[in-house]
Parts: sequence; structure tokens; C-alpha cells
Amino acid sequence: MSIAQSYLDKQFTVTDSDARIRDAANLIEYLVFKPSDLIPPGKSVGDPKTIPDGSVVAITEVKMLPTGSKSSTVFAKAVDAGTRNEIGWTSTRNLAGGFVNETLGTLLPSPGDGRFGPNAAWSGGSYLGQIDLVRIVDVGSEIETIAVSTVKEYFAMTTAALRNSVKVAIKSGFRSYPEQKHLFEGFSRGLPGFNRAAKPGFSNHQNGTAFDIAVSGGAGNNTYDWLCINATSFGFVRTVSREPWHWEFNPTRAKAAKNAGTFKTPNVRD
Repeated sequence: MSIAQSYLDKQFTVTDSDARIRDAANLIEYLVFKPSDLIPPGKSVGDPKTIPDGSVVAITEVKMLPTGSKSSTVFAKAVDAGTRNEIGWTSTRNLAGGFVNETLGTLLPSPGDGRFGPNAAWSGGSYLGQIDLVRIVDVGSEIETIAVSTVKEYFAMTTAALRNSVKVAIKSGFRSYPEQKHLFEGFSRGLPGFNRAAKPGFSNHQNGTAFDIAVSGGAGNNTYDWLCINATSFGFVRTVSREPWHWEFNPTRAKAAKNAGTFKTPNVRD
């Protein structure tokens, strides 16, 4: 699997009866049938062109149109998986699995990036330096980033989970200093939609080790229960009380937890 673009060696199934084909020059617009087109039965001039539900496609390219701080609509250029004939651009939401956990490329530090840049790592209030990141689609179809140093183990874990029919999907990964500052200020002010957040510079989401995983409440959730049994084998361990979704890649602490017959560090009380 390519770290930068995991989708290139895969096939995907269209699972939407209205999977519209987009205009390559303007992905916001749909392609429609013109009088000169060969129009299939049931379609008319002016109707949107679509990819038939159940089509098996390969993806050769993706583009992201930002709609917020990290929210993007991800579009994919589809070709027929068998013939490799081009089909066209469509939303990744039309594909089985919604492109969750697919990696979309690397985010490398730029010359001159400083301690508050997008790749700046922090721990305990201290600036650590710049790290390489990989863009990944999260469970809500938003774009997260994770440290390159965690990619191999994270995907080893997600692959093992799928063999047990369990979906491990990320909700939040690496955060830049400004992102953490935004979350902390929203939490401190009690604004709606803001959860507990560490001060900027002090969150392990800023050093590249922390992952928030979609576990829907904790114990009793298939993903959470699977993680409790298996995550330490891949170097992941639960480290924060009252946050069953928060797991960190720390092979040393994960091994210690596994040897102690648990899945969490000693400070975690629930």
C-alpha cells in the first residue's frame, strides 16, 4: 500500500443510485446529457449523467474542495476497473465505505515554517520541530492528518480489524497549534460543540501520537471492544480517563499494558 495515496491499488464499488458525474473543469457542476449524446433508456436531454449503482471502479486521481477548516468534499476520477476506460469525476461519498481511511497524499513542511505552522509538533508546552504528515479521510468524510511514523502500524491495525468484520476509523489525528488553540478556547468558553481540550502546546494530538477513534460510547461498541483486546499488539494504548475514543501510538507503554493484562495506562480510571 502506498502511504501517500492508498486508493491507487484498490477497487471500489459505487453504492448510490444517483452517483452523478462531475464536470472536470468545475467539480461543483454535474455533466448532463446533450442532444448529441447517446442517451440510455430512461434518460432524457438535460438529465445528469451518472455511474450505474454497483459499478466496480478504480480511482486514478483525487481532488479536494475545502468547505471549512478541515472539512472538504473529496472527488475521485473513476475508471472502469476492468477495461480502465475513463468514466469521470464523482464524489467519494458515492463509493462503498465513503473513502474512510484512504490516504490522499503527504503534507511536508515548507521552508520557513515555524513553531505555529501546520507541521509543527509540540509536547508538554515545548516545540519539538517539524514532522511529515499524511492526509487521511476520517469517519465524517473530513480530512485529518497523521504522522508518517504512525501510518504503517495504524493500517496494520485497521486491516486486522477488518478481518474480524470490525471497522476502525479515525475521528481526529494530528492538530496544529492554531487548531488546538481553537479547540481549547471553545472548550474554555463553554461553546456548543466543543469537548474537553488541552491547552495549545500540551495535547498529544500535537506530537503525532494521538488518535481519536470512532467508538460510539465505549464498552459494548464492537470497535472499542476489539481495540481493548487487540490495540496494544499494534503499539496503541488508551491513555486518557473518560475518553474511550482516545488512543495513542506508544509501543513502549502499549507493551507494558499488554504485559499487565490491560489495554490502558495506569492513570486511566474508566
